[in-house]
Amino acid sequence: MIKQVEGKFLEELVKDCITYRLSEKEALQYIESRFKRISEASYKLKKAHILSDKSTQLWLDHFSRIGFVQHHKKQLEDAQRIQDHSLRQLVTEISRNMPDQNLILKLKHDIRENIRLLTDLGLGTPIIFALKARIDGKRFNAQ
Repeated sequence: MIKQVEGKFLEELVKDCITYRLSEKEALQYIESRFKRISEASYKLKKAHILSDKSTQLWLDHFSRIGFVQHHKKQLEDAQRIQDHSLRQLVTEISRNMPDQNLILKLKHDIRENIRLLTDLGLGTPIIFALKARIDGKRFNAQ
């Protein structure tokens, strides 16, 4: 069990190296700093496996079941953070002795646009979760 967890962790580190286009030397240093020292041969073998067609299909399968939902959730959280920041800016500007009316109008416009985005993302969430459940159900029944 521990070996399996370590293998998965090492695979994620190698994926990071591929994503950030690290040289072999940089990749080995990165992996050693976060996990443990591995040989150049081990790194090349893991990297080749990750870049194989089978691995790409597994990633695509994972993304279609889980990654898309995580991506959607992150977009929703980011839009909410932007909304919170804009609202704080609006309150700050309104409370000044001499508020900038142009800035207030721009902030209100930004807030309205963000409300639309949040509404669109919020309406999409139940649909995405229903699709995920359907995909997971078909995978479960197929196995």
